[in-house]
Amino acid sequence: MERLLNPVIWVLVLASFFPLWAATRVDPSMLGDDALITLTYAKNLARGDGFVFNHPPPVLGTTTPLYAIVVAAVGAGIPFVDLTTLALFVSALCWVGVVWCCYVFRRDFLLSEWRAAIVGLVMAATGWVRHLEMEAYLFALLLMIATGLFFRGRFFAAGFVSALLLLTRGEGALLFGILFTLAVVAERRESRFQLEKDRSRSGVLSLSIGFAIPVLAWSLYAQVTFGGVLPNTLAAKVAQGASGLWRPFLEQLLGVWMPSWGRGMALPGVPAFGLWYLLVVVGLVVVVLRHRPLLVPVAWMVAYVGGYSLLGVAGYPWYALPVYFVVSLLLGVGLGSAAAKVVRLCHRFRWGAIASAVVVTAVVLWLAVPTVGAALTPRTSQRHLAYSELARWLRDHTEPAESVAYHEIGYLGYYTDNRIVDLVGLVTPDITPHVAIGDFAWGFWDSQPDYLVHLETSKFFAGIVGDRRFARSYRPVARVPGDHGLRLTVYRKTTVP
Repeated sequence: MERLLNPVIWVLVLASFFPLWAATRVDPSMLGDDALITLTYAKNLARGDGFVFNHPPPVLGTTTPLYAIVVAAVGAGIPFVDLTTLALFVSALCWVGVVWCCYVFRRDFLLSEWRAAIVGLVMAATGWVRHLEMEAYLFALLLMIATGLFFRGRFFAAGFVSALLLLTRGEGALLFGILFTLAVVAERRESRFQLEKDRSRSGVLSLSIGFAIPVLAWSLYAQVTFGGVLPNTLAAKVAQGASGLWRPFLEQLLGVWMPSWGRGMALPGVPAFGLWYLLVVVGLVVVVLRHRPLLVPVAWMVAYVGGYSLLGVAGYPWYALPVYFVVSLLLGVGLGSAAAKVVRLCHRFRWGAIASAVVVTAVVLWLAVPTVGAALTPRTSQRHLAYSELARWLRDHTEPAESVAYHEIGYLGYYTDNRIVDLVGLVTPDITPHVAIGDFAWGFWDSQPDYLVHLETSKFFAGIVGDRRFARSYRPVARVPGDHGLRLTVYRKTTVP
């Protein structure tokens, strides 16, 4: 009963309704094309066809096999709800889990009850409504759970969850490396991270065994099924970066994503610096001095940014989400410290707690403005409307066994059962080396698909439609208005080139 009367619990319960409400505001028919690539795998898994992109052979063309499996499992249990809707609510529930994570592991992170609650409020307020259908919240939740379990001394469980993190996105392997290093150091000398001792067995061994079980099981399955363990998406994104046709990850992160993240509370006349960043800096200092277990997510973020930068991957907006998560975590810690400072300064006047609550409420509401705005603004895209119409035409006028080539394949894969030829190589690995040198025509001529979807003026098709063989062998059969007034034309093969 005492716990039920705890105001902190009720604050977090109320905050937990926000992610669920946000999920109801997203139109499931207007999801991002990249997310629908993963949901195409979930669709085929749910109906028992295996890890295929509509047709054999199996190929690991999604970065997040675990998320595809989770959504497929939920879809198999609730077959009367479309997977696009289920994906939104799976992520929303993970978002709720992130809100509660610091509270559940507050002692392990050396946080007071109210500071943990403030971090949870910040996590609720700074949500990614525009990317809710993706695996980012599952990744963030597993990252925090693995870290919390580690500092609770539950090494086997921490290793197991770290492996699940790896299966959510490949960069999850970086967390295991960090935890493994800390476990080795903790066994050799007294840990500065207040790590509980597991006296029954080695923490390093337990962590390693917990990690190895899911990883080895998946590796065996992947080797037998796909002929390899690594998803083709990483190689494809590196190849895209090497082609020079996409802006690199680090350039996007520093030049676009992070400045836009802090713009909401920018100081007058200084658009590059705002109160959000000031709280982040305060939070980082406080974490270093008082809450060192939370340095693990920070170290992971540094390794993630460094790794992606060195690999030269192409920059996609959702690659910023893990960075946003860690930065928001630091912001929450900084806000909690600022609130505690207000309490101390106003203690003599006996209204410090009220002043602190006002400060926290004002900042959280300010943080929530863009998140609420994203939820209230209908997400419509002429491009996605065109892709929906295109998929409808293909369902009505083609056979599932017929192949369709294009460079964005999420809508085509999910909303049709056609064989898909991906001109940028995500689900067609043989094409990937040619993409790296900017050759998008090789995959088309090698596969000679039954249909080509051509986007007017797009750079991807110059070596295809400009080839004399194309005019002899393909003719237009449908046109769909595309984005920015550009037309999508469907060509059908009439003769062998």
